[in-house]
Amino acid sequence: MATTKERILVTLTPDMASAVRGYAKRDRISRAAVFTRAMRALIEDEEDRYLSAIGDKIADNPGKLI
Repeated sequence: MATTKERILVTLTPDMASAVRGYAKRDRISRAAVFTRAMRALIEDEEDRYLSAIGDKIADNPGKLI
């Protein structure tokens, strides 16, 4: 049965691989789930930075519509 989720191949340094294994073991999840959590957090951080930049623009020009 084919999967509906997209897959990617990631090459890790030995240190990164060890860390990912450790996080997966600690949280009792798969290594792929560790990466999914990390990517989700990264995307949320990028969204926060983008929205913060918009907020800063608004704060610098109060009364100007953006």
